[in-house]
Amino acid sequence: MKPFVILTVFVVISATNLKAWPRQDSVPAQQRTNAEAKKSDDINRMLERIKGRTTAERREAIDQLAESGDPRAVDAVIAALKDQEGDVRASAANALGQLGNRRAVEPLISMLSDDVSFVRAAAARVLGQLGDTKALDPLSTSLRDGNSTVRGAAAMGLGSLREPRAVPALIAALRDEAPDVRAAVATALGDIRDKRAVDPLVQSLKDESRMVKLAAALALADVGEKRAVSALTEAVTNEKDEETRSQMKEALQRLLAAPE
Repeated sequence: MKPFVILTVFVVISATNLKAWPRQDSVPAQQRTNAEAKKSDDINRMLERIKGRTTAERREAIDQLAESGDPRAVDAVIAALKDQEGDVRASAANALGQLGNRRAVEPLISMLSDDVSFVRAAAARVLGQLGDTKALDPLSTSLRDGNSTVRGAAAMGLGSLREPRAVPALIAALRDEAPDVRAAVATALGDIRDKRAVDPLVQSLKDESRMVKLAAALALADVGEKRAVSALTEAVTNEKDEETRSQMKEALQRLLAAPE
């Protein structure tokens, strides 16, 4: 068969097949339209349920809106920060962290003065997640909150901000009466990686709490300042708890491997 005959046959077959086959691009497009319409309906239902009568219903709606990631949820969840129930307000704060919209920063800063401590703690953690330095001063103030859980959450928030201006307030908080707060503060200083924290963290290696000593060791490894090697070596040698000593030894090895 001559070449032009083969080509003609191929074109005829191809044209016939094109008539027989359904358009492949039309099916996914329709599916996408249907899926988007369903998602919109679901979001609208959740936005209605966030105003529900029961605490459980409102919390569930908030959690579902957070999982949806839909920007239409932000305003409704911010409004839920004023709910009469502390559980709902805390859920709203956590949801705003998942949604990641910085419009929530100012309302969450206001929540740092909420009457309920676990709501204040949730707001502090989420402000760190959102990463807006407008929260720096309010979180630093919360390091002096009357509730230790809130103080620890404020330290975690400041660590997440990684803002060197927080270092002096965090160093002062290494003297907090609560071990869990001191440990959170040490961790935050490690996250910020500011060398001003080295000497205070070295002092924390002598803390009475194993949790604080370990947090200080890990923070020193994160900062990576070699002048802490001697103090950390001594702390590892003197540590009597086997598991704590093992983890502190790993921190020491990381510090030794840090660049000069």
